[in-house]
Amino acid sequence: MTQTDPPEARINQAGASRDFRSHPPAMSIVLPVDQPESIRGVLEKLRGQTIAARLEIVLATPAPAAFESFRVNQTDFQAVKVIALGDLSSLGEARAQGVQAASAACVFLGETHSFPSVPDWAERLVARHSEGWAVVVPGFRNANPAHTLSWAGFLLDYGGWTEHAAAGEIDYWPLNNSACDRAAILGGPGDPGHALSYGDQLILALRAAGHRVYFEPRAVLSHLNIRRWKNWLDERWVGGRLIARHRSRDWPLAQRWAYVAAAPLIGLVLFSRVARPAWRTLRKLDLSPAILPAMLLGSMTQAIGELAGYSHLGGFASSERRMTEYELHKVCYT
Repeated sequence: MTQTDPPEARINQAGASRDFRSHPPAMSIVLPVDQPESIRGVLEKLRGQTIAARLEIVLATPAPAAFESFRVNQTDFQAVKVIALGDLSSLGEARAQGVQAASAACVFLGETHSFPSVPDWAERLVARHSEGWAVVVPGFRNANPAHTLSWAGFLLDYGGWTEHAAAGEIDYWPLNNSACDRAAILGGPGDPGHALSYGDQLILALRAAGHRVYFEPRAVLSHLNIRRWKNWLDERWVGGRLIARHRSRDWPLAQRWAYVAAAPLIGLVLFSRVARPAWRTLRKLDLSPAILPAMLLGSMTQAIGELAGYSHLGGFASSERRMTEYELHKVCYT
């Protein structure tokens, strides 16, 4: 496996449209979505990619008719697929169906609120994947950086993989917004819908299978973050609950309650994992130190959610619906 830079030569878009239609796409972008308006900004950025004509867009939606004209009339991408879902109650199942329908060997698990920030974002991810890396993680940038809570949420979720961090092999990565080997995902143990839900099931499975992960900070992706207190705290709590519930789905009762008992320590563990890279980012960008206490609060809120998740209390479907709302319409809360 080499670690050379991605090629600097750029592909002529018109030529690519003619030459690559008979070949598999370079990368499939999997997007769970409810309505065309939700992905307008994402598609605009994807159209500006140097290899746009080699990208396949896979839309997993309960409203396929709303996207039919776009699928038929699109000319910017190599292909657009619309996958009909019964509903979007499970984003993990939506992602799994999108991955199964994808044509490319490399699939990007996208979101409606994450946008490529450089024109060669896709090209760099594909180049690293072609070197043999099973997962390629882009460098993250805060898309709404004017607010303390936006920074706190961003650093809690992506502080270890900002665009300022060093490139190289890594052991842990964010499940969403990463380019993954399709065969590795579908060949993992268990149900892909569960693996692609909340938690680290897929991450641990790929690592146990010996798959390797590369962090490519020059493939910059901007991520929108909630900044309203009520919704910010709710997202942290609901996220913790879903992570714990999916992670512990098959655990014995004794193991689940051991984690319930340890819940007060979970918040400190979560904060300690991100405090150092977050501090480096704060210093580099000259950001307010007030972001750190907000991050601690977010970590403790997530820990309370995890306590509820490990105890398998009721209301799980409601938590899924609330998180789906935040994931699909995050722009409404920024």
